Amino acid sequence: MAEAIGLDPDQVKVNVTLAGGGFGRRLEHDYGVEAALVSKAINGPVQVLWTREDDMRNSTYRPASYHELSARLDGRGWPVAFTHRIVMPSINGQKGSPTDGGIDPEVKDEASFVYAFPNVSVEYVMTQTPIPLGWMRSVNALQVAFAAESFIDELAAAGGKDPLELRLHLLAQDQNLNGWQTARMRNVLQMAADKAGWGKPLAAGHHRGIACFGSFSSYAAEVVEISMENGQPRVHRVVAAVDCGQVVNPNILEQQIQGAVIFALTNALRGQITIEKGRVVQGNFDDYPPVRMKEAPIVEAYHVESTEAPTGIGEPPVPPLAPALCNAIYAATKKRIRALPILS
Repeated sequence: MAEAIGLDPDQVKVNVTLAGGGFGRRLEHDYGVEAALVSKAINGPVQVLWTREDDMRNSTYRPASYHELSARLDGRGWPVAFTHRIVMPSINGQKGSPTDGGIDPEVKDEASFVYAFPNVSVEYVMTQTPIPLGWMRSVNALQVAFAAESFIDELAAAGGKDPLELRLHLLAQDQNLNGWQTARMRNVLQMAADKAGWGKPLAAGHHRGIACFGSFSSYAAEVVEISMENGQPRVHRVVAAVDCGQVVNPNILEQQIQGAVIFALTNALRGQITIEKGRVVQGNFDDYPPVRMKEAPIVEAYHVESTEAPTGIGEPPVPPLAPALCNAIYAATKKRIRALPILS
């Protein structure tokens, strides 16, 4: 704001409003700069209020991404080689933050892999876009998890393995992979599966999917139970387990998990921004509809008791939801979902 209106930064005071629900949007400063410019133009105090339509059509947006994955199975159906190429613009790069040889450090952190493949290659290709980019809850981990955990399920099917069995096989040996501990991921995966009754009979017409992912130094796994109604998924139950180190406030942790699941479910089902003639089409919750109360599943939240240092919980429960949901859809229909949102 100081730069916009020609003041010394020491002459600008920001009164911080303690309000939740803004997520990555509050990391931006466009509304403050606008207020400062208008104030200078009229030489007086102003209050700038953006409508929801203003905000949705003039905001920053999560970058689109493209993922190419491949793997090789041995004669027993176990994966022995895995590759994942991620093609995506860089939020930090667009905003002028330095990259490490063309690699966005944020993407690198959120694309870390915890599975112990004998041979693995994860590549990142940074592209450019004129669309203004910003942070969405769980940032790049949301997209990487959808691609990777959906593909893990494809490998299970190709090798004749149960999806849980394959994941546990890849996490069987206690290792530290790029800072991620296979034992901690194995524990949350097993907890989610046990609490969901993985392997036990379901009600007629119901199907399950499972996924796990690590982000923001925490481990999360989810089992999604669905049925198909008129060709669309109806989510009945989500069982989530996390390891976020020592839990200080279990009630807040449960709320964060439940909120993250509903947020992620909205993204996976309908969260789409489209552009027509250079203008964002969506403007409010009528054409960008969140999950309604009548659609919301039962969400069960569990955590691993731990003495490790506390880590993130606001974002880590988001990434596993979309792949677990799509894996459940495959169990129901034998059709793979390879692009989000599902109901676009």
